[in-house]
Amino acid sequence: MFQRLRMIGSAVSQLGNVVTAFDLNDTGANESISARMHRQGHGFREWLINSILFDDQHCENAHQTDIDDAMSLLDEVAKGKGFDR
Repeated sequence: MFQRLRMIGSAVSQLGNVVTAFDLNDTGANESISARMHRQGHGFREWLINSILFDDQHCENAHQTDIDDAMSLLDEVAKGKGFDR
C-alpha cells in the first residue's frame, strides 16, 4: 500500500512539474517539482517545499531518487527486463 501511495505522489508531482515548468526543454516528464527545484538551484522555492514538508533535505533527496529510479530502469533495460513495446 505504501508503494502505491508513493507512486501516486510521485505522479502528481511529475504532473505538477510539467504544468508549472516555464521551459519544457529544461525538464522531463519523469522529474518531480522538488527534484527540479533542487537541480535548478531555486533556493527560496526549494526552502519553501522543504519547509512545507518538514524535511530540510526533501528536494535534494527527491533529486537523488529521480536519478536512482532512472538508473534502475536503465539497468533493467540492459538486462532485458525493460518494458515491452
